[in-house]
Amino acid sequence: MRQILFQAVAMALVAGGPLLADSVRTESGAQTGTIIGATKDAVQLSKGGSNVEIPTNEIVEIALDAEPFDVKTARRMVQSGQFADAIDKLQGIEGGNNELVKQEIDFLRAYSMGKLALAGSGDRQKAAQALLGFATSSSNSFHFYEVARMLGDLAVSGGDYASAAKYYGGLNSAPWPDYRMSAQVLAGRALLAQDKTAEAIANFDEVISANATVSGAARQKSFAAVGKAKALASSGKPAEGIALAQKVVENADPDDKELFGRAYNALGLCQLKQNNSKEALLAYLHTDILFYTDPEIHAEALYHLANLWKDLNDPDQSTDARNLLNDRYPGSIWANRQ
Repeated sequence: MRQILFQAVAMALVAGGPLLADSVRTESGAQTGTIIGATKDAVQLSKGGSNVEIPTNEIVEIALDAEPFDVKTARRMVQSGQFADAIDKLQGIEGGNNELVKQEIDFLRAYSMGKLALAGSGDRQKAAQALLGFATSSSNSFHFYEVARMLGDLAVSGGDYASAAKYYGGLNSAPWPDYRMSAQVLAGRALLAQDKTAEAIANFDEVISANATVSGAARQKSFAAVGKAKALASSGKPAEGIALAQKVVENADPDDKELFGRAYNALGLCQLKQNNSKEALLAYLHTDILFYTDPEIHAEALYHLANLWKDLNDPDQSTDARNLLNDRYPGSIWANRQ
């Protein structure tokens, strides 16, 4: 076995190919080479003697050859919703002289802090400071748009809607229609949080009717439909909302947990507005059991489950849901509602 490994290493060296490399994974597959530059809109990868430019909106994941193994582990934790564990894993890890590695460590840490803050189990101000610090020191990072969105989400959760509009506006500078559509979806959610349902519906309708066929546009239209469903429920038209949300559930990518979670939460709200407690319970249970990785979405479902179990005369289940909400997301807006 040792001889076989030695021969494989020798062949790779003779062929001139790197044993390890930076990896950029897109939905169509992975490309390996050396990242020689990055901006908020694209990553430049040197491979096989030539350079290729990979647009940020096509990137699913980047793994750097020079990053420590604990950084790769932390990234997996973030992807699975283990944000506190990711922060712990990154404790004391430095990027050395590699600027991209340093950026990745700072991003994973700040992003995890933001997610915890949005769930109510982290400090919102410290998370915003970490994200703003990253945006200032790494303004050309390919994570720019993710950071802009999270800063907007944090502002909404704190009731600072003017700042939210500013941060979401960062997405409008993107060269891709689906990112600009995302800015409108997020703005629509912020309007909903202010009970401005008519304005929110106008925002969502503009996204739904957009003439965009790029990758990602259909997903943003689905998010807009889900947002409109919640707005319709709040404006006395829950039956129309159910039809919209149900269509999203029927057509969504089975692996898109965020979209499914938001869709089932919208269904739950619509059913609540129609006084269909059992149907609402089933909708929120879908989120709790299957699509719980996003803290904000899960906290919303737990809040409604606690009330629904109580209404359906199951106080033990109600207590369990309330305890899980308080334990896992203690500072969330949902935990603080009675």
